[in-house]
Amino acid sequence: MRETQGQTVQVSPLSDDLAFLDIVTEWDLSSAYHSWKPSIVVPPTFLPGTLPRVIAICNQKGGAGKTTTALELAMSLIARGLRVRLIDADPQEACLTVWLRYFWPEDLAEPARKSLEHLYFDQTVTLQDITYPTPYKGLYFVPSFPDLEDVETKHPTGTDTNLQYHLSKPDDGFDVTIIDCGPSLGPLTVSALVASQDVIIPVQAASGLDVRGAAALNRTIRSVQGRLNPQLRVASVVLTDFEKSTLARQIGGKLAKAYPNAVILPARTSVRIGEAQLDKEPLRVFAPTATTGLDYDRGASVLFGNKGAA
Repeated sequence: MRETQGQTVQVSPLSDDLAFLDIVTEWDLSSAYHSWKPSIVVPPTFLPGTLPRVIAICNQKGGAGKTTTALELAMSLIARGLRVRLIDADPQEACLTVWLRYFWPEDLAEPARKSLEHLYFDQTVTLQDITYPTPYKGLYFVPSFPDLEDVETKHPTGTDTNLQYHLSKPDDGFDVTIIDCGPSLGPLTVSALVASQDVIIPVQAASGLDVRGAAALNRTIRSVQGRLNPQLRVASVVLTDFEKSTLARQIGGKLAKAYPNAVILPARTSVRIGEAQLDKEPLRVFAPTATTGLDYDRGASVLFGNKGAA
């Protein structure tokens, strides 16, 4: 990891003046809809994560908000003073590598530039070799390109445990590593789950199909827990594009039952997300008054307690 450009933007927590969600131990599903207030559910059994920590953002259904969740959570954590590495494990062209600005070293010619795909096929490449700085202080990035799909089709030796191996090496100074998984339950997602302590599952708050997709993911998680990573837990379900509705309340209630030890975090919808993607900026930088960013700030506080807080 060569840092030839200085990171210049200091990211701060968003203003508490924005409307925020209360924290409860469970949603009230029996009250009349007009008197129901959406809140963040933190079960009594939930324990904030210790540091350092690896988190996989997973849901095999496309459009669930995985990339937004990965980036905005990372931004919330660096705003708390933590050092964060984002790994783009999605081989699609419309992925985090397209959204987030990052810096290639100035002395590194294009043919020598390496990405996540090289970590699986070249045993001489280390995670540090493919980790690049971004414009945001404390945030570093591992990019991917469509050739990462070769990992899914060619199954290089040790795919399942590759990321785990590299992330288990001596401390490199990162407090949190966040892995943005692609829309499948293939080898890349399994590799991310094997390497992680926590899974965060984004689910569209207005999509019953996303609830069914989360059930399929749960089978994969149980398989990984049984074979390769018994310490893996579902830390949170993020209800993306959240707006108060009867359907959103039903979906949140079902997911709270499916994952009784996980935080249920509503991330309110914002029309500015698409604009932020086009402008290649995180939402909280592009539109700091959007309540979505504050929701992820609150989520970071719950998931990590006071770690990194000023």
